[in-house]
Amino acid sequence: MVVIRIFSLCLFLAISNLLNGQTQSYNQVDLLQGSKKVTVPFRFVHNFIILEVKIFGSIPVNLIFDTGAEHVIIFKREYTDILKVTYDKRIPVMGSDLSREIYALITRNAMFEISGLKPKPHDLLILEEDYFNLEELIGTRIDGLIGGGYFKNLIINVDYRNQRMTFYDPAFFAVPKDYIALPLRIKTNKPYVDAEASLQDGSVVTVDLLVDTGAGVPLLIHTNSHPSLTLPSHIIRGKLGMGLGGYLEGYIGRINKLSVGDIEFEGVLTSFQDIKEEWLIDKQRFRNGILGNQLLSRFNIFFDYVHHQLILKPYHSRQKPFQMDRSGLIIFAFGLDFDEFIVRDVIPGSPAFEVGILPDDVLLVLQGIPGRYFTLDNINAILQKKPGKKIRMVISRDGEKLKKEFLLRDLI
Repeated sequence: MVVIRIFSLCLFLAISNLLNGQTQSYNQVDLLQGSKKVTVPFRFVHNFIILEVKIFGSIPVNLIFDTGAEHVIIFKREYTDILKVTYDKRIPVMGSDLSREIYALITRNAMFEISGLKPKPHDLLILEEDYFNLEELIGTRIDGLIGGGYFKNLIINVDYRNQRMTFYDPAFFAVPKDYIALPLRIKTNKPYVDAEASLQDGSVVTVDLLVDTGAGVPLLIHTNSHPSLTLPSHIIRGKLGMGLGGYLEGYIGRINKLSVGDIEFEGVLTSFQDIKEEWLIDKQRFRNGILGNQLLSRFNIFFDYVHHQLILKPYHSRQKPFQMDRSGLIIFAFGLDFDEFIVRDVIPGSPAFEVGILPDDVLLVLQGIPGRYFTLDNINAILQKKPGKKIRMVISRDGEKLKKEFLLRDLI
C-alpha cells in the first residue's frame, strides 16, 4: 500500500565519522576482478531492490540496496553473535525522523561477497534489535541494507525492468546514446539532484532531492524546507511508513508536475512530511525531499559517483499515471513463508473502513482465492485496480470468519 511505503531507510548516524577511514585499504575497481563490467541480479520486491550477499564467508543475507544510506547495516544481531564476532564500539544511532535514539555495534573489516564481485572487507553496523521489522512490510526476508557508498568508485547501473545491476570500471565507461545526464551532488556518500516541483497553487519550486533507492515512494516533499512547499487541498493524513523511530506521520496528496531534466511527470503521488530543524541547518544533510523507487523504477539509471552525474533513460516515452491503493487497507505479511496476511491499519472513510474491516483482521480469502496463494505485491496490485472494481474478502476476527465486499475508489 502506498500509504505505508514511504519508509526511507536513510539513517542519521550521530557519530558517522567513526566509520570513515577505518576499513582496510581497498581499490574499489578490484571488485570487478579485472573486468570492465560485472552484472549482478537483484529482486525488486514491494518497490525495494534486494541483493543477495554473503557475510563473513558463511552467512547469506538479503540486503536492500539503499543510496540513501551511508553504511552497510545488519538488522539481526543473532547472525554476528552466532559467529562470536568482536564488536569494536557501541554507538548511538538516530532514526531518519530523529525522534528516537537506539544503539548499534560496529565490527571492523567484515568480509562481503556478492556473486560475480571480488570479496571485500568492509566495516559493518549491527543494530542491537531489529527496529524496522521490514519483512512484514515487504513480504520477504530482509536482513539489512547496503549503502550506495559501498560501490561509490564504480559506475552503478540499475536496470529495474530486467532486475539486474551492472558495475562499470569508470576508465572504460561512456554515457550511452539517448540517455540524459544530470548533475549529481554527493553529500555524505549520498546522491542529490535538482528537480522542479509544480504545485497545485501554481508555484514552481526548484527542489534539492535525495535520490534514494531505499524509499519505496515516488516522491517525498519536506513541507517546512521551503516556504512555497505547501500542502495540496486534497490530502490523506496517516502513517506514511516506518523508520528507526517507529511510524512516520504525515500526508499523501499530489503535485501538478515534477520535472527531472527534460522529463515531466504529471500528477505525481507525493508524501508530505516536515523534517526536523536539525536537518535543515546541516548543509551536508539538507534536502527538500526524496526521489524514491516508484519514480526511479521508470528509468534505466546510472549512478556515477565518480563524475557526479545521474544518467537515465525512461523505459516509456509516455509516463503512466501514479497509482495508489484504492481500498484503504494497510496489509502486512507474516508466517514462515510470508504467505499469511494481516490488516495493520485502515484509512478512515475508505471503502474498507466503511464495511467494517478492522486492524488485526486476518485475510483468509481474496477474490475467491485462498490468501496463501498470493504474495504481498499480488494483493497490493489487486487493491490498486480501477475504481468500481468489486473486492470480495473473507477475514478472520477472533476466530470468526466474516465476508466483506466493497468497491474500490480513488482516495486521492
